[in-house]
Amino acid sequence: MLISKKAVVIVDFEIDADAVFLVIKNLGAVPALKLKIRPLAAILGLEGKKDITKLSIFKEISYLAPLKEIKIFIDSYESFFTHLKDLSVHFKISYKNEKRGSFKIKIHHDLRIYADLIYFIKKY
Repeated sequence: MLISKKAVVIVDFEIDADAVFLVIKNLGAVPALKLKIRPLAAILGLEGKKDITKLSIFKEISYLAPLKEIKIFIDSYESFFTHLKDLSVHFKISYKNEKRGSFKIKIHHDLRIYADLIYFIKKY
């Protein structure tokens, strides 16, 4: 795995068996500071009862260590896609490095690529 010499923060979805997770990860060799992740719409989890974008982790992460990964359980696969309002999910991410450099990125996820996986999960 190639490790960046600067902080590189991503937000991604992970399907693990019958569960859906949101993963926040610093792919870099230096920490990300004052990390703010702004989902542009609600992401419902726990059988559609909880908007995970309201969790305090989305307000600010003051320090995300190099190569650190935070994995947040959202919901079962079937429930997640039942309660998902839009198959397109967008995040605005901003953070600083130790030298006070600022970084901003937008990540767009098209969740249609995962939508038919339940067939294979249940079959096998």
